[in-house]
Amino acid sequence: MIFKNAFHLLVDNFLLTYKFLLYKIFVGVIVLALSAALVYPTLNMLFSSQPFLDVVTLFNEFFKALTTGDVEFLNGFAELLQEHMVTLGSFIAAKTLNIVFFVVAVVIILLVGKFLDGIGNFAFGALIGDKMSSYAKTSFFSAYISNLGRASLWQVIYVPLTFVYDVVVLGLCYAVLIILLNIISFAVVAAVAALMFSVALFLCAQAVKLTLFNNVVPAFVTEKTNLRGAWKNTFSFRKERFSCLFSTYLVTCLLILCLNVLFAVSTFGAGLLITVPMSYLMLISIQFVSYYTYGKRKYFLGKDKIVQPEQSDEDDFYENFEI
Repeated sequence: MIFKNAFHLLVDNFLLTYKFLLYKIFVGVIVLALSAALVYPTLNMLFSSQPFLDVVTLFNEFFKALTTGDVEFLNGFAELLQEHMVTLGSFIAAKTLNIVFFVVAVVIILLVGKFLDGIGNFAFGALIGDKMSSYAKTSFFSAYISNLGRASLWQVIYVPLTFVYDVVVLGLCYAVLIILLNIISFAVVAAVAALMFSVALFLCAQAVKLTLFNNVVPAFVTEKTNLRGAWKNTFSFRKERFSCLFSTYLVTCLLILCLNVLFAVSTFGAGLLITVPMSYLMLISIQFVSYYTYGKRKYFLGKDKIVQPEQSDEDDFYENFEI
C-alpha cells in the first residue's frame, strides 16, 4: 500500500520531476566547476598513468570474458587484479602530496554536492508535504528559502554520517567481490556470484539507510519539529514497521536500479534525464506516505482522492490541516 500510494503521489506531482532535474543540473554545474579547479590536474595525471590504464584494461577484459565464457582468464582474474592494484598503490604512494590534496579535494566536493542535494531533497519534500496536507501548490523557491535553516542543520549531521556509511558499504562490496572470486573454484560461477552478492549487499545497505532515516524530513516538514525531536522520531521504530519499510525500500531500490540501467542503455543515457529525478522523488514520496500512514494522518493522494487512516474515521478531516 505504501509503494502504491507513493507511486500515485509521484504521478500526481510529476511536474516536480522537471524542477528536480533543473536543480540537479544546477548542483552538477557547481560540483563540476569545483572539480575542474581542484581535482582535474591530479585526476588527469592519475587517469593517464600506465598503472591505472592497466587496471581499466583488466576490468574491460573481465567483462568481455564474462560474455564470451573465457574460463582461463576468469580463473586468474583475482590474482591479476591484486597484482595490478599493488602496482597502482605503489604509483599512488610515490605521488603522496598530489594524492593527499586530491583525496581531500574530492571528499570536500562530494560533501558539498551531497549537502546541496540534501537541501534540495528537503525542499521537494516540503512541496510534497504541502500537497499531502492541504493540496497546496507551493513554489520551489519559497519552500527552499523557508526550510533552508532546518535543512542545513540536518544536512550538517546527515551528510558526514551517510558519507562514512557509504564508504564502508562500498569497501565491503569490494571485499565480497574479491573473497568470492578466490573461494569459488569455477570461474564463471565465481564472477557471477561475486557481482550478484556485491550488488545485493549494496542494495540492502541502501534500504537500511533509507529505513532508519525515513521519518526525519517528514517530521521537520509536517510537525515543524526541532532536530532533537526529528532524531528521536527516527529511531522510534517497531519491529513490524521496520520490516515493512525495509522491504518497501529494498524493492524500490532494485526497481530504480533496473529502470535506470534499462533507460541508460536503451536511450544512450538520454532517459536518465527523467528517470534519475523520478527516482529521488519516488523515495521522497515513500518517506511522506509512510510517515502519514503510520502516524494515522489523513492526506491528499490526488485532487479528488483523500486517504483515510484505518482508525479515527470519525474525525473531521480538516482538523489535521494547517492553513
